[in-house]
Amino acid sequence: MWQVKDSLRSNVIFKTFNLMDPIRFRIKFDVIFCRNVMIYFDQATKEALTERFYQATNPGGYLLIGHSESLNRMSTSYSYVMPAIYRRKEQ
Repeated sequence: MWQVKDSLRSNVIFKTFNLMDPIRFRIKFDVIFCRNVMIYFDQATKEALTERFYQATNPGGYLLIGHSESLNRMSTSYSYVMPAIYRRKEQ
């Protein structure tokens, strides 16, 4: 059995919220996992959500999406790393 160290666990946030609402946390994220969710949204909704994620991500932070999903590289602020992995540009 595995257990995450308390020092790491204290930096992880698990919270349910509506993805259509503004993302309001006290600190920005180093990584956001949004896997197999955006496939249900139209393009405009997906782009708006991705921009909210971008604003909530630290410079150099990552957005991980599902392998069946992709972002429009021309319209997203994230940089493409590899399939399903995008990174916020360093400031």
